[in-house]
Amino acid sequence: MSNWNFGSRVTPPVDLNEIPQYYGGVPNVVQVAQHFFIESALLELFANGMVFGWLSASNWARIYNCALAEPNPHITNNQLAFLSAYQQNKRTPPEGWNLELRHSDVTNGFFLYSLLLEKSERAGILVLPHDEANQKYRLQPALAERNKAMEGIGQECYAHACDICFVVLEDANGNLVKIQTAHCDGDTIGHRCCKAHDCKTPLASNRRHFCPDHEHLTLKCAVIDCTLDVAPGNRTCSNPDHRALETTYFSRGKSLFQLRSRLKKADVAVQEDSVPPPDIHGEVDDDEVIVELGPNGPTILDCDGKHEAGNRTLRAYFGARRTHNEQLIMRPCGVILSRATFFGSEAISAVNDFAKATFPSPESTPEFFVFDNNCKLDAHQRAINDQHFANTGKPVDVFHFTCKHKLTDHHCQLYCNPAAFPELIGKDGKWRFNTSICEQTNVWFGGFISVVQDMEVTRYNFFLDEMIKRRNRYVVSQLKLKGHCPWTIPMDALFPTTRL
Repeated sequence: MSNWNFGSRVTPPVDLNEIPQYYGGVPNVVQVAQHFFIESALLELFANGMVFGWLSASNWARIYNCALAEPNPHITNNQLAFLSAYQQNKRTPPEGWNLELRHSDVTNGFFLYSLLLEKSERAGILVLPHDEANQKYRLQPALAERNKAMEGIGQECYAHACDICFVVLEDANGNLVKIQTAHCDGDTIGHRCCKAHDCKTPLASNRRHFCPDHEHLTLKCAVIDCTLDVAPGNRTCSNPDHRALETTYFSRGKSLFQLRSRLKKADVAVQEDSVPPPDIHGEVDDDEVIVELGPNGPTILDCDGKHEAGNRTLRAYFGARRTHNEQLIMRPCGVILSRATFFGSEAISAVNDFAKATFPSPESTPEFFVFDNNCKLDAHQRAINDQHFANTGKPVDVFHFTCKHKLTDHHCQLYCNPAAFPELIGKDGKWRFNTSICEQTNVWFGGFISVVQDMEVTRYNFFLDEMIKRRNRYVVSQLKLKGHCPWTIPMDALFPTTRL
């Protein structure tokens, strides 16, 4: 039985599953593997490097091994410059010992440490199965439980307010009224998912392309709307045009093409592994690639499947599919309220459901909800007679309204023109809420595109929620430092017990 939690008790197993219970606080040293321990102070350093530097477990392991594992790294890393000192300080570990930190140690340490912190903060008990094959599966139930708790209103800074995002004004009748805005936007990062459209069933393994319910589709041609079975040894049927698309897919090193495209869209250039291992088999990455047969022959499209030449003729999807985007709802001060994964597309109905999950009560809804496609969202809500946000203004942010919305769109001009909401304009004639902070927040969030690219879905969701939680804490501390008076709205005010 694991017994790493100093100062804690481990309840003896009461059944065949041998489930230990870990009590009280966070230990100074955490057992991340059977014979591997990491100090909590070091795990805290790893977590902050992930939040503010987008450092992956692989890169953190390499940094530790090169710069922290030895007592005099400036000597051991620069032997020629410190030749004499190197000879004096050179140490040889005992035979059979491996002192290198592995990326799996960093990963397991981060997740276990984060779970211990979460339970301690909530005065709870972390319960883990003892008989799982490895730490990855051992932590899975606890990670999934926390993920569920984070949905909707689960972030600890959900009820945040400050004088940037919570403004009190005097209306025409002399009454004091509050103004809160929420901003919704998406980032094109995602986890691997079933290739069946909008299917949310998890994959049995990241090596699979379909979930167990749709596994039979593996035998079908990769060309859209083709129902024929694949030819032996191929991913398309025997149709020559379909086979040409497959030939194009395998004819080029598409992994670098895809990764660079996704990084470009996220406006970042951080790689998951700064020194990737050599690909001795010459295999390419298995991310989804869209190949289209156009006037000039088969062509590989970008991540969004948009072809500059015009309408598509014949299209095929190869490789594994990822979810469409991560959607964030945040305050204009930079505090993120909630996150949701959109599987098939940024559908307006999905945005509406996400917004209602984030603001489930009338008291929690903001006075203004800013979204770059608010005209479609407002029209959707009116069409289905959804009154949940009836008292919420839905302006389009100034940039998108000016550059991407037509003057001839009557609904947009009537209901979503930001100039139609005088509460959003200050006495100096400038916009009261600055959306540039939200844009910066999106850039930060997009930086994790490479870090999470190979994560299993449960760890993916936990990791992103933890990054948001830690960044929110930092944002609030900076708001306090700069005199913006952050405070927490009582949850009873947002969710009166009479409505439960």
